[in-house]
Amino acid sequence: MADQQIQRVFVPPSDGSGPGVPNGAEPAPPLSPARITGVASGFMTAKALFVAAEVGLFAAVPAEGAPASTIAEKCRIPVRSARALADLLVATGLLEHDGERYRNAADTEAFLAGRGPLDMRPMLTYWDVVSYSAWAEASTAFRTRQGVRPDLDEAQTQAYEASVALVTTETAADLAKAYDFRPHRRVLDVGGGIGTFVKPLLSAYPQLTATLLDLPEVVEVAREKLAGDAFADRLDLVGADVFADPLPGGHDALIVANFLHLFPPERNTELLTRLRNAVAPNGRLLLVDWWRDASAPHPATRLGGGEFLMISGGDTYEADEAAQWLDATGWRLVAHLPLAAPAGLIVAEPAAAQR
Repeated sequence: MADQQIQRVFVPPSDGSGPGVPNGAEPAPPLSPARITGVASGFMTAKALFVAAEVGLFAAVPAEGAPASTIAEKCRIPVRSARALADLLVATGLLEHDGERYRNAADTEAFLAGRGPLDMRPMLTYWDVVSYSAWAEASTAFRTRQGVRPDLDEAQTQAYEASVALVTTETAADLAKAYDFRPHRRVLDVGGGIGTFVKPLLSAYPQLTATLLDLPEVVEVAREKLAGDAFADRLDLVGADVFADPLPGGHDALIVANFLHLFPPERNTELLTRLRNAVAPNGRLLLVDWWRDASAPHPATRLGGGEFLMISGGDTYEADEAAQWLDATGWRLVAHLPLAAPAGLIVAEPAAAQR
């Protein structure tokens, strides 16, 4: 009886080599569970990354590299912990290992060491202190389409808003360029967070004044962040629940940016109805979001579909879905303009408006 091959759980990914097959066919790589174990254990790697960013590991690694003992001293953690964290991150490619020395990979140095063109560490903080624990309840969320993230405390709220600002800053700048705000005088920024979208508008269009509307706890963070800005006297901050409280009037442009994806469709139609009743007759509605391309979903929309579900039962939506909501709630679609992928701008006006 021939020996049966043992299937091993922890094996490196196949390089495609293996026993040949007859008739000159291409050799098939042997099956391996490496991809399964890699994905399933990804939570360990993610947490190692979060801890490394928290203790300043990437900033502690100089260009010439450093041994675990030096990293440990700079990060004030045990040497064995520094080595364990570094070894986990070497496996991801974020760190490189040369003998006893660890070095940041090029993208790690650029985005996680605090010395490059973009600092991604606020996003890691959000994923660590807010998102990570919510995903522990993912089974409930996917079964029920209900959000599972608990209410945030002050530190978590700040981490969330800092991450949102990091992700949306470029989109906000794109909006200020893609849409002409010169005909408008007063903008209502619905779910405006800490002012990421309204700030470039007020900077680019001196005739504009604005109202930022968000939950009271978010507005308190925004008030602190925006207090010293040059346009603070042109911006009102209103703490309210957009679904329950009266909406401030007198606005001829309404911005709903990266907000619809937080809610299920029925809540979005409820919101659009409320906004239709609050807008000036000649006003415009500007929907900025990560619109999902069904034929080729952007990587961010793939992640967002899960994350927005965990937060509050949301999803990433297709532009056609938004068009149906607009039609059902008294709006007329005017334009769909691309922004930097995956974002896009949908422009609408009251259905009775005549241009």
